Amino acid sequence: MIAAATASRCGRSKLHSLFFLRRHMKNILLAVVISIFGLIHDFSGAAELQVVTVALVSPSWNTGLPTAVARGAGFFKEEGLEIRPVTLSSSGPIMMALLMSGQADTVIAGAVAILRGIARGAPVVVVSGHLNRMSYALMTGRGLKTVADLKGKTIGITGIGGMGEFTVVESLRRNGLVKDRDFYVLNIEGGPAARIAALKTGKVHAVPLTPGQRVQAENDGFTMLLDTREILTEIPSTVVASTREFANSSGNKMVRFLRALDKAIDLIRHDKEKAIALGIRHGLRGDIAIERKALDYYVADLDIRLKKENIAALLKQFDISDAPQKYFDDTYLTRAVGTR
Repeated sequence: MIAAATASRCGRSKLHSLFFLRRHMKNILLAVVISIFGLIHDFSGAAELQVVTVALVSPSWNTGLPTAVARGAGFFKEEGLEIRPVTLSSSGPIMMALLMSGQADTVIAGAVAILRGIARGAPVVVVSGHLNRMSYALMTGRGLKTVADLKGKTIGITGIGGMGEFTVVESLRRNGLVKDRDFYVLNIEGGPAARIAALKTGKVHAVPLTPGQRVQAENDGFTMLLDTREILTEIPSTVVASTREFANSSGNKMVRFLRALDKAIDLIRHDKEKAIALGIRHGLRGDIAIERKALDYYVADLDIRLKKENIAALLKQFDISDAPQKYFDDTYLTRAVGTR
């Protein structure tokens, strides 16, 4: 009898389970279908994003902030792009090498090195501006009060032939000082930290620094001799460039990339605190108080808009008589800002 009762209870339990499954089967199937469609949507959305690898010439905020903000605010995603940034503390020639080797689709790098590379035959083209004034401050320690005090002194730069050297040499030339006659340039490997260390030890007497580095140097007691952005007003600092092959074959992708950058720069100008927060969230490093103050120095110069006259002004510095169209194709920029 016990066995019979047990069997009876088991039977009722199985019937109850079957009844429960039958009763809720529709809900279970509906949940499964919704989950499957959700996964399909996620995968298809990911598949639709086109990858663009961007090499940035410096980890400084004035180089990386627009890209970081465009990623963080979702502007690249809105344009159907997945951006993979590669940040190197390097020189323009290395950026050119990354482009030519196919390791980067686009670069954000110094205009000086990019134009020099194109002049030497590199199949590269500038597609927009990025930071449209030279933003270096020439910083010094004690004893030097004016630009004239640099006579006979040595200036430390990183990267012979790069943007830093050009900015210093041209700014001082416009102030009456000529390289190798009135002052000397010494290459200091290791970036801004190495330059500042050389300044502290007296190995060099002045160094060019970007806005964030300038604020830190001021906090450490160094003073500014010269603000290059007030002197080289017509010459762009960093630009966006790619190989001509990439620009021609991926024109729509380039336009969408520039449009997202433009939206990011607009956000930076109108909401600095949000921009700084997005920059931190997407890989930028540094003292926030310093970067907040530094942003005030260069925010007005962030702009993808660029004119052929700006390129011509820079070419003139190198005694290059080529037409600016050889170096700058404004087709993509016009399409990007015209469809905002």
